[in-house]
Amino acid sequence: MVSSSAPIRLALGLLLWGTGCVRAARPDLVPGLTVDEVVAAMPARVADREGWARDLLVAFDDDQLPADPTHVCAVLAIVEQESGFQANPAVPNLAAIARRELTARAAVLGPLAAPALTAVLEVTPEGGHQTFDQRLSAVRTEADLDRLYRDILVEEHRRHPVAYVAADLVASLFSARDLDARNPITTAGSMQVSVRFAESHAATLGRSAERARDELYTRRGGLTYGAARLWDGPSDDVELIHRFADYNAGLYSSRNAAFQEQLAALTGATLALDGDLLAYTPAGELKTQETKTMDVLRAFAQQSHGALSVHQVEVDARAEKTLDFERTRTWAAVKQAWAHLRGHQAPYARLPDVTLSSPKLSSSLSTAWFATSVDKRYRACLQRGGFPAP
Repeated sequence: MVSSSAPIRLALGLLLWGTGCVRAARPDLVPGLTVDEVVAAMPARVADREGWARDLLVAFDDDQLPADPTHVCAVLAIVEQESGFQANPAVPNLAAIARRELTARAAVLGPLAAPALTAVLEVTPEGGHQTFDQRLSAVRTEADLDRLYRDILVEEHRRHPVAYVAADLVASLFSARDLDARNPITTAGSMQVSVRFAESHAATLGRSAERARDELYTRRGGLTYGAARLWDGPSDDVELIHRFADYNAGLYSSRNAAFQEQLAALTGATLALDGDLLAYTPAGELKTQETKTMDVLRAFAQQSHGALSVHQVEVDARAEKTLDFERTRTWAAVKQAWAHLRGHQAPYARLPDVTLSSPKLSSSLSTAWFATSVDKRYRACLQRGGFPAP
């Protein structure tokens, strides 16, 4: 029988790791920049520039990306913006952030929450010298917190192996079953790449998701997963500033924000140009909650004289996070109507209006601010390296 304190123990974790296939080779890549050329493109203040350059070129080789000035300087600009060239940056007040998140998650158990959580954190694991609570008070980096969480899971599994595998009970407490849903820090490394993306990309590299987590806190790993995330999604024809925005707000956010703006112009509605047609949880899962964009899109379909149906736009909207959305009847109808109204082709993308919210931020910023700042760093990188301006 599972004890009454088991739910909180289980609430602290069950890691579900994925596996996948190995990527195909790309013989089309041409020789890129040398280590010395990458070093020259970096800010002079960066410590161990040669080490960063070598790890970046290895990361590009792993990701099968061309090490040309555009790709290299775009990645270096993200690194400078996100971490100032720190492989495992410290997060201010991380211990307090993590403690608040654990308390909030445990609250689903009501009166049992506080004593059960305390019981878990007061444990000194086998072979350890500090309690989990003492370690929690001392965490400074994402790696510290991640390893603490995983050590708690290992110890709970050792002490309560039957309770540990009750995945259905974990699912009843949380909206998602992976560690990211309980860890307040969901991006990591020098490029602050999404942990969920890194775990997914690990499969294309023939690596385990668990290995991806450990690699994220290293210089080479942060570059490998961050570069892959930056150059994922739209083709290279997309303006870099929109790619920078999508790195921050999510794939295709800039494209979808332009679509929303055009829909608003066609209907006279006022829409949030946030790049989301549908509603999503922080973990990226689809919510049942309705959005104003979808309400307006349904109204547009009803006024399309049979060209679109409400059902059609609801089906098409589910493809909004993929390239396939551009092949839908909904996409074509809005673009054609806008071109007819304005007399020229509709813009493909615009900077989305997204206010950034994160436990790591001490002030309100926006995706537009992020993209503009990274773009300035990108241009400075090109100038330092003596590369042609865009």
